[in-house]
Amino acid sequence: MWAGTVGMEVEALRSNGRWFWTGLLCLLTVGCNGSAQNTVTAKQNTSDNRANTPAYAVGSTTFFIHDYSRPYDSVAGVNTGVRSLITEVWYPTDLAAVEAAPGKWRRATYGDYVFGNRKVHQRMMTQTTFFHLTPDTVRPGVTEKQIDEAIEELFQRERMSWIDAPLADNDQPFPVVVMTHGDAGSRYNMETVCEYLAAHGYVVIAPEHTGNSPYAMTGSDPALAEDGGDPEFRSAMADVLLLLDEQGTYGSPDTFGQSYSPLSRPNDPIGMLQTLDQSLLQRLGDLRATLDELERMNAAGKFQDQLALDKIGLVGRSFGGATTLIGLAMEERFTSGFAVVPLAVADQRPLLPPEVLVPRGQESTLLAVEGPSPFTHLGKPTFLLSGAEDTLIIRTSEQQAAMAGIERPTAENPHPALRQSFEDSEQPVVWGLLANSNHSTLGVSGGYWWPELKPNTAQRTFDPDSTFKLIEPALAHRMQQEKALAFFDLTIRQDKKARDALLDDAYADQGLAIEPRNVQDF
Repeated sequence: MWAGTVGMEVEALRSNGRWFWTGLLCLLTVGCNGSAQNTVTAKQNTSDNRANTPAYAVGSTTFFIHDYSRPYDSVAGVNTGVRSLITEVWYPTDLAAVEAAPGKWRRATYGDYVFGNRKVHQRMMTQTTFFHLTPDTVRPGVTEKQIDEAIEELFQRERMSWIDAPLADNDQPFPVVVMTHGDAGSRYNMETVCEYLAAHGYVVIAPEHTGNSPYAMTGSDPALAEDGGDPEFRSAMADVLLLLDEQGTYGSPDTFGQSYSPLSRPNDPIGMLQTLDQSLLQRLGDLRATLDELERMNAAGKFQDQLALDKIGLVGRSFGGATTLIGLAMEERFTSGFAVVPLAVADQRPLLPPEVLVPRGQESTLLAVEGPSPFTHLGKPTFLLSGAEDTLIIRTSEQQAAMAGIERPTAENPHPALRQSFEDSEQPVVWGLLANSNHSTLGVSGGYWWPELKPNTAQRTFDPDSTFKLIEPALAHRMQQEKALAFFDLTIRQDKKARDALLDDAYADQGLAIEPRNVQDF
């Protein structure tokens, strides 16, 4: 499955003039079994141990990106309005400056992610696959009362960041990383990594992919306000406003709060491929709109002349991991990417009728008539981080292997297609494989917030009669944070000292295997 939707398996057959597609599953963005939030210290010397000693406190702010060049949600057939993306930015701030003005800035809460709307928070926690906390997703014995109390506690729980705090002083512009969330995920899909990078001197920006995020709260856009808003924008959004519910959210419970699923046409394999391609292209457009927004941010306001935009990183998980590979291949402004639990989609073009392929001069992520596949050709420095027990990815890979005649997953090589792209790469790449982790381990969602309520055991993918205990989420997230920081320090900051932290095997005994390729080119 792609991150966040219920699984769909799609098969079609091509023989004697017929063709088949063996499907992509919709990768669930259900949560890892979480940990308490990290704390942030004041700015201090980090030259000896940058990974473990934050240099800054973290500020955060929420705003909307408006891309007038595209309609609101073309994948779902909404070809009017303005493409609008709720966006979060995490950035370095100085704790001393925050504390010097008591009452001026406050700690962010998880309720702030839904603009303080408890009804939407409740819906997000019970009607979506990414955040879910429902009776059928908890450990035996957990009561409805405990579930309700946990959801309310999360709404009020303080986050690591300070809302709208001042940007920290720095002699040089801060490096930048863009985060892309998973299918049915949100801008806090990888919050732990985003905050960690910000605490170590990065500006991290995360747009929500409207239509592919649950119950997108685009009705909360200040520009839509009748009093003090933007009349021109509101007029352009008139048809879109009719699609929003009473809470100002966009999406349907039939697709877990989204307007569509990337694999929403299982009885029409060609149409499904085209929808998947359109979804990835829309996400690519969102990344480009975000890059353009960074240029505007760097030209005026709080971030003026404070963003180093000559080298920009990209990080994403699940469908966001796939989007990361697309972004690296198709947008030159991205320098390197950190792809977490991505699926390497087999190149299906040889199996498709020629008329399905997209001709030269038109963009396509999956169906271009010529050129390498973005999923199998790693053209820029890339870190691939996967779970050894990621059953959702593995089962999808098994289906693709059966169709395409490529290597099947095994316990020794659970992600052979992705592994092959790593081995074939001429770019500096790092392979990471985490034992005793599944598709949800490295995400921020239900289990991350409520480890005491969610199951912490799973079946072995290649031996379903046996079970195992999932790796502790606090440990898994710490691994992900430290490796992401070292990777971007090396590829974006060009800090050669980060190579040792990137490639060390300090977590080998805890199940993290790290393997480099072409690292002499870093």
